[in-house]
Amino acid sequence: MEKKYAIILFKEKEYLCSHEDGCYCDVSCPMMTFTEGEDDFKILEPDQNRSERTFSYHEKALSLSPGFYTNGWPALFLEVPDTGETYTVLTVNLEDSPAFGIPDRTFIDTGNNPDAMEFLIRNNLAEDTGYRRRSGWVEYPMVRLNLPELYRISPEAFGDGLTTENEQ
Repeated sequence: MEKKYAIILFKEKEYLCSHEDGCYCDVSCPMMTFTEGEDDFKILEPDQNRSERTFSYHEKALSLSPGFYTNGWPALFLEVPDTGETYTVLTVNLEDSPAFGIPDRTFIDTGNNPDAMEFLIRNNLAEDTGYRRRSGWVEYPMVRLNLPELYRISPEAFGDGLTTENEQ
């Protein structure tokens, strides 16, 4: 069975793409396409199994589990590797409308996880967009997720792109 997603390297930037009939489409920006024989890109094979990778957060070794809220917006969970128990949810769902494609942006729950931004940036999982949205008393930063890296960590989380996890 052919993989549904591929990581494309184009002009020294990685994109997570869906593909069909030799055409690769950026999952977060479906208007951006790469066509075999027309565009100069490279399909990257995962260089290592990252599904067992753990991250240090609050002096604990935790695994990262990407997922999606019921409306399709990305969610990031840190879990205890041995049990799969959720340690914390790094994101907050502030979107009312359903997602289009697989968004590469989400809001970080700095109200409950003040170290989350630094953690995500340090581990090359996201970058700060500079945009903030207020909800109640908290101002949440928006990040641009490194979808290729999240896919490397957990390809099964991407399933059909709309798998759901706990609604926040």
